[in-house]
Amino acid sequence: MAGSVPPAPNDLPPSSPAPRRSRAVFWVALAAFPLAAFAWLVWVVLTRGTEAADFWDYSDAVLTGAVVALLVPLPVLIWGGLSRRIGQALLGVTIGAVVAVLALPLSLHLIHARRTQAFEDKKARYAEFVATVRSHDHARIRKALPALPDGFSAPKALCALGGGATYTFEQWLWFDDHAYGEALPSADLLEAAAAVVDGAWPRQEKQAALLVLLHYLSERDEPALFPTWAGLWRRTLEQPDAARTPLLASDYRGDTGTCSAARDPADTVLKRWHDAGLRAWLQAGFGFSEEQRNPALRAVRSKPMLQELIAADPEFAAMLSAGQSEGADALSHLSYELSELLDRGPDPAVPAELVEALRKAGADPRRSEHARKPCAVYELSESERRPTGADSAARIAAAARIHHALCPPDGSAQPGKTADGGSANDRRAGTNETAEADSERR
Repeated sequence: MAGSVPPAPNDLPPSSPAPRRSRAVFWVALAAFPLAAFAWLVWVVLTRGTEAADFWDYSDAVLTGAVVALLVPLPVLIWGGLSRRIGQALLGVTIGAVVAVLALPLSLHLIHARRTQAFEDKKARYAEFVATVRSHDHARIRKALPALPDGFSAPKALCALGGGATYTFEQWLWFDDHAYGEALPSADLLEAAAAVVDGAWPRQEKQAALLVLLHYLSERDEPALFPTWAGLWRRTLEQPDAARTPLLASDYRGDTGTCSAARDPADTVLKRWHDAGLRAWLQAGFGFSEEQRNPALRAVRSKPMLQELIAADPEFAAMLSAGQSEGADALSHLSYELSELLDRGPDPAVPAELVEALRKAGADPRRSEHARKPCAVYELSESERRPTGADSAARIAAAARIHHALCPPDGSAQPGKTADGGSANDRRAGTNETAEADSERR
């Protein structure tokens, strides 16, 4: 155009600024692992942070976290490759992975802290229950027992109150921390049992709880408390006032804690207390089942107790007079203790009178089904005893009476011979038979 002046070089329009380099890929890659680790940490603490979880549960959670760790960076790396920001993606993923690794020890700490707190809370709740039992308030006991954590059954509660385990805290592979209840006095246990008996628990559960308590009374050697216990047991029966009702274990398959409630009450009471147990049993009005008659005869330790047992249940007299094996079995079991009873008993004549009374009633030592007959067992124990001093005339006379009763001079059980003709050396050689007989006696 005429008259126009060309623009000067400095008058050219400014060039547009260079595009800014995006760092979005880097920040997303950096946040991927920490966010995934945080989500995994919350999940692990909530699902594995209980006292019921063990090491293998935590191992499964770590394996799950490893699988997630392999999958998390894949979308970010693909995005970085497509947007030509693969370097940012790799750098962000690497830094994020280092930060995420801290979640592993942190999870261990948080899980342990949560499990420990739960364990301590349960122990505190149980301590409150113990205080309630000490109050002897039956209504409060019945209300507090079902409220215990993990739902204690009545037998497990009685077991814990007597000193059994309450709660267990598994500390991974190495060791466990067990919380045991304080061993309350038997009077407190009886009050707790009475609260259970008057409660709404099923009969079998009530009886199982009472059998746990009976086990403690036997361990503590408290036969004087058996009448009180027997009164509680009768309150669980359909006919509490029925005479000569056999005392039988209930068929309970629930949780009894670390205690066993399946043992036959006759074995628990009679084997431990002998005459005192038999007398308490009869005075409580209990009878004997067929399976309990043999343990009852084995428990007798004096002639008056044998007479009282026969008078209370004529079936014992019939068993003995008929020469059945129960009488011989009673002599066999008694023969293992005769030497000790002669040495340590208050009167050596007592065991001698009992052996003679059993023989007079019909018990035949030759009918024993044990590997070794009563005569052989008694002779061997007498030959191996170590007297602390000179035997008294009363002991010598009582020992002779016992020998005469167990080893009748009819050729079948001569002195120095077993009832089946073996010598004393043969008796010592029969170690296998002895072990079998001892095991059966126990």
